[in-house]
Amino acid sequence: MYNLIRSELFKLRKDRSFRVLLLITAALSLVYPLLYYFDNKSSGDPQFTGAEFLIKFMASNGYVIKFGVAALAGFFIASEYATGVMKTIASSGNDRGRLFTAKLIGFSVGAMAVSLVFPIVSTTEVSLLSGFGHLPEGVDAFFIPRALGLTLLYTAGYAAIGALFTAVFTESGKTIGFSMIFFLMIDTILGGLGEYIPFFTTVYDYSIFKLMNDIGKPSIDGGDLPALLLVPLLTIVAAGLLGILVFRRKEIK
Repeated sequence: MYNLIRSELFKLRKDRSFRVLLLITAALSLVYPLLYYFDNKSSGDPQFTGAEFLIKFMASNGYVIKFGVAALAGFFIASEYATGVMKTIASSGNDRGRLFTAKLIGFSVGAMAVSLVFPIVSTTEVSLLSGFGHLPEGVDAFFIPRALGLTLLYTAGYAAIGALFTAVFTESGKTIGFSMIFFLMIDTILGGLGEYIPFFTTVYDYSIFKLMNDIGKPSIDGGDLPALLLVPLLTIVAAGLLGILVFRRKEIK
């Protein structure tokens, strides 16, 4: 298992789409704060400090996570079906469950790396322009490590769902397209269904899709923390097991 994981991490480091995705995300992370910097400068409004920017725009990282997971799932995993690599790996004699788990781990590491680009790069840039400043009054002192840690955890949850989609669709285009539509529309769909069937409201309230919005909260009540931790962990386990089940039964051509 260790060798399988190491192989996936090696492929991740060498994967061109992963490096391009990192560069694009980094470039956008540099441009985004500059828009606010020059707008505030021209209008005479106070500039954001690094701490203020991180708190205010942490929620924007959710879109980076969704698009990053969708793109990486298509190019890093699903593309192996088209190139014949997946067929070779599946016929190598290794258990398919172990193969899928190794791919999920490598894919999750890549997605988590992408998820940290925006908060780190943009906050660093704003801090160089206007100083890091201090966390505003009322903001938990552990906000930064907690927010970054939850970002990694929830990205892994999204990655598990993305990996499941790759096992279902096997094609890059279908995987990327469906994943993006799913991640962008699932909030609206569950919210709309919840208006007619209360069960879906409960499902949505305790899903990673809604709870990810709480990552950027300045402070989190101790009673809410267990759900924030357990929901993504259960999502990883459930989506991972479903992915293994689908991958084991899939006819790979």
